[in-house]
Amino acid sequence: MKKINLFVFAAHHLAGNIAAQRFKSLLKYLDPTKYRIFVFARDVPAAMTATVAPPGTDITIFPLPGRCVGSESSAAASLLALAAAFVRPLPFLLGEGRSHARPWFVHALAEANRLCARKLAAGEQCVVIGTYSPVDALVAAAALSSKHSIGCLQDFRDGLVFEPLGKPGWWRKVMRQLIEARVVAASDLVTSVSGPLVDDFQQRYPGKATAILPNGYDPDDFAALDDDVVGSTRAAAILAREVPADALLIGHFGRIGASDGSASKSLDYLVDALNDPVETRANHHLIFVGELTEGEQATLRRANFPVSVLGPVERTLALQLMKRCDKLLLLTGSRASCATGKLFEYLATGADVVCVSGVSNEATAILARTGAGQTILTGTGVSGYEAVRSALSPHRNGATRDIAIYSRVAQADMLDGWLSTMVLP
Repeated sequence: MKKINLFVFAAHHLAGNIAAQRFKSLLKYLDPTKYRIFVFARDVPAAMTATVAPPGTDITIFPLPGRCVGSESSAAASLLALAAAFVRPLPFLLGEGRSHARPWFVHALAEANRLCARKLAAGEQCVVIGTYSPVDALVAAAALSSKHSIGCLQDFRDGLVFEPLGKPGWWRKVMRQLIEARVVAASDLVTSVSGPLVDDFQQRYPGKATAILPNGYDPDDFAALDDDVVGSTRAAAILAREVPADALLIGHFGRIGASDGSASKSLDYLVDALNDPVETRANHHLIFVGELTEGEQATLRRANFPVSVLGPVERTLALQLMKRCDKLLLLTGSRASCATGKLFEYLATGADVVCVSGVSNEATAILARTGAGQTILTGTGVSGYEAVRSALSPHRNGATRDIAIYSRVAQADMLDGWLSTMVLP
């Protein structure tokens, strides 16, 4: 049986951030006897080659140059992406040559188009996935699907229009709406991480097939920690230096307000709760691993309890530190669709998760559904302070956990089912 050729536009695939893990850890669990996978990623400063892929898979990764639409892009580059969403042959016309001045999606489509045309000519089946963000990947997937009439799955990790994370402004809002409508129109299936996002797509695009593809955890990542002697030694040394041996270790990992400004208010609430009544909680020690804004660092400086701010570290070290925590903190704001990737790694550690949030959202629903933790809403005001302190006490949550759906192994089975349907004769 000939393999299905899967083309995946994932600009962040070679990055080390949590966004990159969404498909990086998912694709490797697709059956290598059934799928031949080509990933079109954005090049990164670290030296990487086109052959970097997990062993035992049929995955080829293409690190490609060029900028993407975002905070770094010029207005001209953004307009080109908009134009390409409406005039789908445009990026193919721009793809001749290898000028590094061209946008990333032009380079990615040049490679994908060459491979797809060759596979189709050989009588093989092809399907394409676009992964947001950035929006360039969705535009590229729509263009490839339209040119070759192949199945297309468009995956929205975050909301492009519903609760967008990008810069505000009427022009940007209109541009997001226009691009989203065009890339959704080219898709056979739209997936996203949470119920509120999928419900929004269903409401605004009636008749369009939609499904939840949640974020998740990779079992291999946690199995590998036991053999990571260097990482384990580093994590132990950091904690020996920062944390008293008898302390209850409470950890927060990743960004807070740098991803969602409203989440910083939940950090303020946490500090106020632990500062009231004013006393030194010598048996508690909080560590924050990841990027914090200046305002968040100022908030932690007024804490009357032991806190360590470690800053960003490589992901494997973060997981080593995470699994050593007694409690894990999740701080979310006012976004109903919030289902941040670190939550699922929290679930995999087995530690109790304590969420402080501005609203009940997808993350708080997952904690309740899985039995992995509890939530305190900032809207409860001072009356909720005791609930925060109780949640962070040494006792453990006794609820039965059910996190099977968030394993990448289970999710790969879901993805296989969708893709198989798209390539049926």
